[in-house]
Amino acid sequence: MAPPLTVGLALTDSKSSTYALQWTLARFRFTKDDDAPIFLLIHVLTKLLAVPTPMGNYIPIDKVRTDVADAYFKDVHHQAQQMLLLYKNMCHQNKVKAQVLLIKGNDVSQTVSAVVSDYQIKILIVGITTRTRKPFGNRTSSKICKSVPSFCTAYLVSKDGLSSLYSSVLEGDLASSSKSDELSDETSLSSVNSNNSSDQSPFDSPRLLGYNLPSENPKNSSPAHRNHSLTLYDYLSGCTSIYPDKDRRVNPSTGTEGSKPSELKGSNEVIREESSLQGMLSDNKEDISTELEKLRLELRLIQGKHKLVQDECDDASRQASKVDFDMLSKRMSSQMAELAAKRLEEETQLREIQSRLDKANDNVEKQKAHRYAAEQALNHVQDLVRGEIMQKNMLQVKASRNADKKLRLEKLFVLQGNSYSTFTWEEIDNATSSFADNLKIGSGANGTVYKGYLSHSAVAIKVLHSDDNSSNKHFRQESSINVILQLEVLGKIHHPHLVMLLGACLERGCLVYEYMENGSLEDRLRCKNGTPPLLWCDRLRIAWEVASALVFLHSTKPNPIIHRDLKPENILLDGNLVSKVGDVGLSTLVPRRESMSSSSTMYKKTALAGTLFYIDPEYQRSGQVSVKSDTYALGMVMLQLLTARAPIGLAEVVERAVEDGKLSDILDESAGWKWAMEEAQEMADLALRCLEMRGKDRPDLNTRVAVDLDRLNRRNTSSAPYSRSPFVSLLLEYYLLPWLLATSSSSNHAMQTPNISAL
Repeated sequence: MAPPLTVGLALTDSKSSTYALQWTLARFRFTKDDDAPIFLLIHVLTKLLAVPTPMGNYIPIDKVRTDVADAYFKDVHHQAQQMLLLYKNMCHQNKVKAQVLLIKGNDVSQTVSAVVSDYQIKILIVGITTRTRKPFGNRTSSKICKSVPSFCTAYLVSKDGLSSLYSSVLEGDLASSSKSDELSDETSLSSVNSNNSSDQSPFDSPRLLGYNLPSENPKNSSPAHRNHSLTLYDYLSGCTSIYPDKDRRVNPSTGTEGSKPSELKGSNEVIREESSLQGMLSDNKEDISTELEKLRLELRLIQGKHKLVQDECDDASRQASKVDFDMLSKRMSSQMAELAAKRLEEETQLREIQSRLDKANDNVEKQKAHRYAAEQALNHVQDLVRGEIMQKNMLQVKASRNADKKLRLEKLFVLQGNSYSTFTWEEIDNATSSFADNLKIGSGANGTVYKGYLSHSAVAIKVLHSDDNSSNKHFRQESSINVILQLEVLGKIHHPHLVMLLGACLERGCLVYEYMENGSLEDRLRCKNGTPPLLWCDRLRIAWEVASALVFLHSTKPNPIIHRDLKPENILLDGNLVSKVGDVGLSTLVPRRESMSSSSTMYKKTALAGTLFYIDPEYQRSGQVSVKSDTYALGMVMLQLLTARAPIGLAEVVERAVEDGKLSDILDESAGWKWAMEEAQEMADLALRCLEMRGKDRPDLNTRVAVDLDRLNRRNTSSAPYSRSPFVSLLLEYYLLPWLLATSSSSNHAMQTPNISAL
């Protein structure tokens, strides 16, 4: 019994290999297990030259780490094993024995050829794509077929079925039976296409190794043809080569390669049993040679006649065209010369006209530019003049209003030599329109503030809370002597940066202050109601103004006054953004001992008052208030002026930023601190010193804090654009506005609201 046939399949992970395996399983069916072929599934792992990257690129293998290359090779090896396992399962499902061969090799064709030789594979199946109609359009498939040994027949299978058959087997008698040179050349086996492959294939016999190759077109197959077919084993082992010396491929669409029409006769019966084939060739040998000689002679005669007629036609055509071409060329030459002369003349005229037109356009553009510049200069001067006049008028009107307001207030509140005025509840109620909601300014821990009008002058009326813990209880329960004494003292305090206490209503606990148009510092830091942000120069000035007001309170005689509740909500701004400290009416008088020096720290034990995050830590622990308590609150206010942030944990944030050199990251960008980083750094350092936990570690408010802030403010007023005359400020507004708009979003507010009070 002959050994089982080994059918090799060169497989890859492409769909063409899947189609090739499906075709092979359908083609090579068998009737009994003894004659079943063994399918050898071959896949070649080539040498890795590059490793892919996540971006879709490839890196040469010599430029990546060894562990990366090993990991990639293992992944490729694993994928190849999975692929072959899938193909093997397909074979098992069709009850076909299959073996897997995963082999490494630098060249795929040479490696497959070596496998074919080692395993004595008689049939090799190679899958090809259908992107091209050429049988060997695939370079790798072509190289494999050219490199296989002579005893192997290669089938090239595409999606549509068998595409080409490649073999070097030819019977020796057929090669020697031809008398002509053409019959001794390479002869091709008829190609097998998808429509008639079964008729022309030598593997159509039902006796082929005990398994059938079913015909794809059974109508074209005759019983005689099937009964006289050779077995595949006899054909591959017993027959001599049907091709002389060279490997040839069979094209399924054109028939036998290089054959004459007479040679195509009987191509469907090229493979028969050995005795029948020899008999047919011996009987028809002389007839074929005679017919071929006749055909050659006729072809040569026809070719000679055709060439003679073609030469005569060409000569006649050349002679006729030569005469016409000479006449036409002369005529065209004269016309071209005339056209060239006219074109040259017109181009010269056109250049002259274009030159004059360019000069005229240049003159027009220059005149337009001069006129535009003159108009711009005139408009600019007119705008400057109008702006200066308007600025002067505004200053005059505002000064006149302030003078009238001050005069009315003096006449209203200076009564019988007292330093304050008293009002009845009816007067307070009428001034606030019965405390209308639209006149409500704000509400705090001590009371609610309303806007009112007394003698046609705007005032701020603070109605103290009436609960048991409010200051109103002090008004009612303390002796009228102490209340009047406190009002007498506070009513005599006058400072440019303290809100003036105008009077009080003792029966209902109301305090009357001067009205501040721009609200509190807290509202302006938050840009409430769309108000523009404060510039860095205004913030430096406000810090110095608040410090000077506190120094004034601490310097009062005979007893210093401690504010105890300094915060942005109690710092008010007038129409010119001049700051004034409010809520001084609820401050504490600290008795001064005669034995104390001016540098000593004075304390007074009181009930805890103030706002969290602004209260002195020592005051929270001991209940003893001192002038250093206001220093602590001022430090927190300065940090808020720098950052415009809430006070919660603000000291730690600023301290960390200063230590890391990243103060600019937490500054309020809308203030334009980037133009004054040096001042911002000094102000931050000063504020952190004011926020020391122990009062003795804090700088003195009078000799250190106020002096440093005054120095920064003087530097600010000497460099800020609003420290000059109104006319200069207006010029800076026109010249610097476009640049400031491009560099800082806050500069627009600065130009719209110049700080007249700082001039």
